[in-house]
Amino acid sequence: MTPEDLQDFAPIAESLRRSVRGYYAEHGESLEDRAGLTTLETNSGFVERRAAPLIEILTGNGTGSLAGVRLLDLGCGFGALSVYFAAHGAEVTGIDPVESRLQVGRAVAAKYGLSVDLRPGQMEKMELPDSSFDLAVQNNSLCYIVSREGRYQALLETHRVLKPGGLLVIRNPNRWNPRDQFTGLPLIQLLSPHHAGRISKLAGRPRSNVRLTSPREGVRELKLAGFDEAAHVPSPSSRWPALLHPFARYQHLTARRPG
Repeated sequence: MTPEDLQDFAPIAESLRRSVRGYYAEHGESLEDRAGLTTLETNSGFVERRAAPLIEILTGNGTGSLAGVRLLDLGCGFGALSVYFAAHGAEVTGIDPVESRLQVGRAVAAKYGLSVDLRPGQMEKMELPDSSFDLAVQNNSLCYIVSREGRYQALLETHRVLKPGGLLVIRNPNRWNPRDQFTGLPLIQLLSPHHAGRISKLAGRPRSNVRLTSPREGVRELKLAGFDEAAHVPSPSSRWPALLHPFARYQHLTARRPG
């Protein structure tokens, strides 16, 4: 299929839904609780909604279109966003440390003839050639690298594999939002990952081991890794006043490799 044939993403979303269900059934895990149903929809029915601001930011920064663009999806999970980017014409490589999950995106991409190459790997050390991608996306993935050294290495590696002038877009939970995005508890994301995890466990709301940053800290990390034009940008769909953008639930950051 060509990208023009895939303007209606609904059939692909339904294929993703079936494939995710098959994955969980194969691994003897249930999707019937609240967390499971959220995981299912995040990787199927909600893909278009999740991808829309990323697409708008990517194409609004001089790209214009994803057709023929080499895009790297870092921490791709099941590969649902990789499939969506490929449906818009991009040539997508996705990496994720959990290799078994990649079978979902691989199967759906193959069914629809999409250019998606999903590989196991770590952001901190990628087996990818220098200067090989036009765009890179870290969607809700950099936050899972907790150590500051690990985050620095991940950004250095992203810088390395981008072409000169290549664009990085990051979407992560925002540390400055009043409520923790993983538990709904107020302000615990302001604590260290260790202490936030202990309090959330005591409250009966187990939390992923993550490090959240503020927009200001995110920009600083990008500059330390050698990126230019590092900036916090509001989500294109945001209706919040500009004064409140730094406190949005999720932050969007952009930066370029100099070139």
